[in-house]
Amino acid sequence: MTLVEVMVALVILTVSTYMLSSTIMAAVAHSEIKRERALAVEAAMNTLEAMRAHPFRDLHALYNDDPADDPGGAGTAPGSGFVAVGLDAMSDDADGLVGRILLPGMGTTMFEHTDLPELGMPRDLDGDLQIDRDNHSMDYMILPVKVFIEWEGGSGRRVFEMSTMFSEMRKIGA
Repeated sequence: MTLVEVMVALVILTVSTYMLSSTIMAAVAHSEIKRERALAVEAAMNTLEAMRAHPFRDLHALYNDDPADDPGGAGTAPGSGFVAVGLDAMSDDADGLVGRILLPGMGTTMFEHTDLPELGMPRDLDGDLQIDRDNHSMDYMILPVKVFIEWEGGSGRRVFEMSTMFSEMRKIGA
């Protein structure tokens, strides 16, 4: 073998080693991103399941931003923020919670005419087939919910969102 052949073989070996190590590093980084996303999905689903465990009529009061209307007394409800185990809050997050529940309305009030496209609002919440300006925090029949999880991950700022709609099943005429 000549010196040129040895040098070409070394260059090919070096490039191949670099490509292999880059692929392995990307796979490791991708698996971390997948792990973080799985934790976010699990936290969102657990939060929605915890909401389903409560009486439908109490959901807005339990999970809104205002502790004044908590069914068990001020400050006894879970509120709109929650923890996602294994995920770190953003450095500029005031409450240090990665999860947030978005409900229609502000605080203790819930209006049908509110412009919240992420919840499909404005929307008829009390089933009277009209979108009005009344407070429906006590007579809603459907409750659109969006769960946001925002965290500082290995690849920077990450966000996960999940939406659903709660409704109460009632027997007609009862």
